[in-house]
Amino acid sequence: MKHAFLLSAIAATALPLASPAQDSPGNLNDGSARFPDAEIRADWSSKPPEVLWRKDIGKGCTSFAIAGDHVLVGGNDGEHDTFWCLDPASGAEKWKYRYKEKLQPKLYAGGPNATPTIDGDRAYILSKTGLLHCVELATGQMIWKTHFKDDLGGTAPDWGYSAAPLVDGDQLLVLPCSKKGSLFALDKKTGKVLWHSTNRNRPGYAQPKIIDYNGTRAGIVFHGRNLVIYDLEKEPGKVLAEHLWRTSYDVNASPPQYRDGLVFIASGYGMGYAVLDVSGDSSKVLHQDRDIRMIFQNSILLDGDILGVFGDKNIDAELIRMDFRSGKIHWREKMPGTRGSSLLVGDHLVALCETGDLIVGKPGKTGWTELGRTKVLDKLCWAPLAYANGRLFARNNDGAAVCLDVSP
Repeated sequence: MKHAFLLSAIAATALPLASPAQDSPGNLNDGSARFPDAEIRADWSSKPPEVLWRKDIGKGCTSFAIAGDHVLVGGNDGEHDTFWCLDPASGAEKWKYRYKEKLQPKLYAGGPNATPTIDGDRAYILSKTGLLHCVELATGQMIWKTHFKDDLGGTAPDWGYSAAPLVDGDQLLVLPCSKKGSLFALDKKTGKVLWHSTNRNRPGYAQPKIIDYNGTRAGIVFHGRNLVIYDLEKEPGKVLAEHLWRTSYDVNASPPQYRDGLVFIASGYGMGYAVLDVSGDSSKVLHQDRDIRMIFQNSILLDGDILGVFGDKNIDAELIRMDFRSGKIHWREKMPGTRGSSLLVGDHLVALCETGDLIVGKPGKTGWTELGRTKVLDKLCWAPLAYANGRLFARNNDGAAVCLDVSP
């Protein structure tokens, strides 16, 4: 499966998955946000994308999970979370799932952080206080639920749970970060605990990913104060590698990238980025730069390079392409605002800036060629951009959602 991405309130939670049909079920594995076999129309200067529909979905930072003719996205009205199932072409409501949950604004609008995860005929919905629901995709009827704090002993991060559940075969990987252990595997059909790690970590905000680590299927997790690689195969939950990475307020939110024993991580609050070598008995930093930051944006791994919209609260956004192994900057291009998400459709990159500006272009090895831009939303846009079947889906923190036609 190819993957799009989802991002949470202060976390790039990673992001929606893409099947060959370019669906985005929100079950992020690698954070690549790439649709290599798809095409979009990019002549926006002469013909901007057509708005198919707009909808008020409530405050929050969940992105869109898309499978077939189902689009899932969540928001909060002040006292309740509502997760909507919408028709992708018209925005018409198919069903909604509602439960009591306070808005809890904290230096942002508040509302749910984690994008839903779709797996077959089921969807997994996580609230910021740790209430995890499994519902039928067709009807929205609840199948089971569990609570990270009450049932698993978890401790929520300061801005609430943001790391979306990750499906791994018959199990669901979640991050309650309890005294029992940081990483839990649940039976995805029943919610029963199958196993958990025994280590204790401060909770972070990024979704776990599955990688091949020295020939072993493993999970990589960006916790609040460190990066940890867990065995998922031989001794599930065993720590295989770790690296200390402590930021102010324990905000590690951007999903890491992994390739051939190297890991790219990035944060805000003056930490910047680093590429780590975790192939041996201990981790080591290959290169880093404290002024090149990602507080919760996603990155894309493209042909041996890292590509993404870098920036931080007081640092202007830049679209940067750098060599993964050496850190050489191929080019950097100023973007509106200080943060933004991005995805690749074929050989076109589309960036949603926090200002609501949507920009399309080609990110070549030697430079960036902008092909068009359009203003699609007002106010802050922190949730990741999503794509499926010729349509782009975007939202702002206040709950305005829009779907755009970019089919060739």
